[in-house]
Amino acid sequence: MKIKVLIILICVFLSSNYLNASDPLSSYSTLWGWGGNEYGQLGEGSYPSGRGLPVQLNTDNWLMVSSGWTHSLGIKSDSTLWAWGENKFGELGNGTGKTSYIPIQIGTEKNWKLITAGQYSSFAIKSDGTLWAWGCNTVGNLGDSTNIDRLQPVQIGKKILGKVKNVFTTGKGAAAINESGYLFKWGYNEVDTLEDGTLKQRNYPVNIFNSDKWLTISMSVDHILAIKPNGTLWAWGKNNWGQLGDGTFIKKLIPVQIGNDSDWVDISCERDVNIALKKNGTIWAWGKNRYGELGDGTLVSKNFPVQIGNDTDWLIARSKGGHTEAVKKDGSYWYWGYVANWETLKMDTILSPKKMDYITDVIQLSRSPESHSLFLRNYLAKKAKIITLPQGKVTTNSAEVGGKFLSAEGEKIYQRGFCYDLDDVPTISRKRTQNGIDLGEYYTTLTNLLPFTKYYVRAYVSTAAGESYGETERIFTKLLTPILISPNKGIADIPLKADFFWRKDMNALKYHFQISKFSEFSNIELDTEVVDSTINIKDLELNSEYFWRVQTINGPYQSDWSEVFSFHTIIFNKQQLLLPQQASINIPIDCALKWIENTKSSQYKLQVSKEEGFNNFVIDTILTKNQFTNSKFDYLKPYYWRVKSFIGLDSSGWSPVWKFTTLMDSVKLISPVDLSANLELNQIFNWEKGIYEKNYRLQVAKDNDFTNMVFDTIQNKKNDADINNLKNYTKYFWRVRNESDDTLGYWSDIWQYRTRMTDVILIYPEDEKTGLDQKIKFKWSSVFGAEYYQLQISKNEQFTDIVYSEDSINSTEHNVPDFEPNKLYYWRVRPWNKESIGSLLWSEIWSFRTGETSVKDESEFIKITPNPAGDFITIALKPSEGFEPSESSAIQIYNTLGEKVMTVEQTPSSVQRINISDLPKGIYFVKVGGETAKFVKM
Repeated sequence: MKIKVLIILICVFLSSNYLNASDPLSSYSTLWGWGGNEYGQLGEGSYPSGRGLPVQLNTDNWLMVSSGWTHSLGIKSDSTLWAWGENKFGELGNGTGKTSYIPIQIGTEKNWKLITAGQYSSFAIKSDGTLWAWGCNTVGNLGDSTNIDRLQPVQIGKKILGKVKNVFTTGKGAAAINESGYLFKWGYNEVDTLEDGTLKQRNYPVNIFNSDKWLTISMSVDHILAIKPNGTLWAWGKNNWGQLGDGTFIKKLIPVQIGNDSDWVDISCERDVNIALKKNGTIWAWGKNRYGELGDGTLVSKNFPVQIGNDTDWLIARSKGGHTEAVKKDGSYWYWGYVANWETLKMDTILSPKKMDYITDVIQLSRSPESHSLFLRNYLAKKAKIITLPQGKVTTNSAEVGGKFLSAEGEKIYQRGFCYDLDDVPTISRKRTQNGIDLGEYYTTLTNLLPFTKYYVRAYVSTAAGESYGETERIFTKLLTPILISPNKGIADIPLKADFFWRKDMNALKYHFQISKFSEFSNIELDTEVVDSTINIKDLELNSEYFWRVQTINGPYQSDWSEVFSFHTIIFNKQQLLLPQQASINIPIDCALKWIENTKSSQYKLQVSKEEGFNNFVIDTILTKNQFTNSKFDYLKPYYWRVKSFIGLDSSGWSPVWKFTTLMDSVKLISPVDLSANLELNQIFNWEKGIYEKNYRLQVAKDNDFTNMVFDTIQNKKNDADINNLKNYTKYFWRVRNESDDTLGYWSDIWQYRTRMTDVILIYPEDEKTGLDQKIKFKWSSVFGAEYYQLQISKNEQFTDIVYSEDSINSTEHNVPDFEPNKLYYWRVRPWNKESIGSLLWSEIWSFRTGETSVKDESEFIKITPNPAGDFITIALKPSEGFEPSESSAIQIYNTLGEKVMTVEQTPSSVQRINISDLPKGIYFVKVGGETAKFVKM
């Protein structure tokens, strides 16, 4: 438990932190304290867990001490100023923001007289009466007319205050009384405690109640108590718990007198609780009483002062945060309220003052509202004497340790024990034990230690003088004892070749392994070292008991031996199964069962069952060979099998049970029929449904190994599939099988078929072309796979009046002569080869018409101009080899129907002008000497 939680419940704080603030102590004393120390506020070094009982913090001589929230101030006997604890706002005044766990001096001056530590700020008065401040200044806390944090002391109100007699502080504000008795205040002003009629904060001293003079005050965050020189008691501020003590719960903005008594000498207020002393030594309290902090034996809050007990020897009393502390004239130390004990971690509610009987000679008391308590005693405590004894037995996670408590030097004994850690100087702020308070030798066992780890341990005793330690002893815990895993303890039927495992240790460099036939390892079969946490042992003997153990090694260090495990080898080797493998699926129904041959065995017993418990057998037989081929398995069934071997009457015991599942039945194909040819590209594949209506996988490929896959598809409980976009004249292979999740059927037979060749595309003569010659060269496209083409020409579209048919054409063009003039013909072509003769489709059917005579529409030897023409054309002939028109050759002109429309006798000249005005507009052909040229009349 962190001490911060503890301190919130037990600590109180003084607004005036000393017995007589106006008259510092004339004698010096030793510094004591308790409470939280997470910021070093106790000043005894780094003990973050703090102190639950008072202890002497150092042996220096001190005049004065003051507890802030998480830091402390002190004046030593030479009047030097010191500070320690948290320093995030500069509250230690040493020019840095670094926390200190021990007292550090502020400057070098030796004229400091009085100190007060606040929340995150500090105040001090020098012997010349000047006031100085440093630390947090966010709301004008310091009163230096700025809101700037100060890391070193700055003088406050030099001209305003004059000589200062006393200074007081609370969380975010401060006040001072000068030598004339006037009261000045600055900083936080939430409840108008500045009495200037506003809630405005001031960062410089403001004189309040100008004409009044004051002896002393005590400040809370939201109310103030004050005593005037005549001994009367006054209060102002919030009053929600009756903390003003005037018998009401009404807030007051100006001082109201508490009762009529004039013998008040000391006051302390914090939050909602007030404690005050009278001249006659009586102690009084009022305000909130939630935890019994009023000390009147009740938990009832009071809005007027009530006397605590009947004692008349009280000297100092301070209350804060649910806990009150006080000192009597004899120096005894008293406390009440909600008190925590750091040693027991228990909380107690104490309703009346209780004496801490081992603390005396207290002369000054200072309490923090948040963390710790400091006080001065006219007493120098003496350290106790203790020694650490040599260590006892050490294991992997424990060690026996001893100490001898020699003397306590008359001090109060809090606890004795051992502190230990990985550091070479362990203290009680780390791990520790608590082993009573008696003198003499004592022993304990440290537990929960890490294996193979170096620890440092020393005996301690805690007294009011602090801790005393014996010499440091070093402990080295042992390596972790190995934990054996396999073969497990007492197990039987271990094979003659076995793997040994144990738990791996990260600290192990290697392991020491031993195996023996004797539990005491008097005769060792194998003694070896390995670097891993496993070893394979071969050639163990049949029917023998063995014992094994392991030890961890790291350099010169070794662990204890592990527990000894025993095991018993098999009478002889168990059979090791081979095929079908464990949990295998899709096994053929005529599969062979195989296992490793046992050379020592004369027979094997094989059992196969459909039930894992082997209640019924499919096969139960004796064999002399290490395999068995079966034809009794069903499709899609799980089977369990095992084997054992025999030597005479001795059995090896059954092998492990393995499971396999057979394939589903195969599928029978329907169409496309095997070896069929000339099929259309789009095909519907059909097959018979199997015994199990599952999914079907259809595969179509270009090779019978199905490496060149075209389609691979799953049909959900359908025994057909449409496959499109195949290629012409291509051979395809296809097959089908059942599939269900990870269970498969046999593939069907592989069937093949070939698609048909592509259709012939006709080229010439074009469809519906007219005026053709009586001799025509027919042309069409080439078709892949065609060996021959068949050409047919008919006088009707039904091809019942065929005038020409040729079926062995081995090119893509063919001349046909002797067509009749001016006749309509139809033609078609189809390809074929030896496997498809007569079975392929014909091309489209095109038509054409011959002319009266056959004409060609172009000639390079006849030139017609102009073209298009008007009423005249000029014909120029160009004789050449093969074209020598005679003078008697006529010029003939035909229309597009092949009809002769004009004949002109040729003149001897090669250029001739012809009148065509009688011809209608259209396309015409000129023929001379077997050559033809075309022109257009417009």
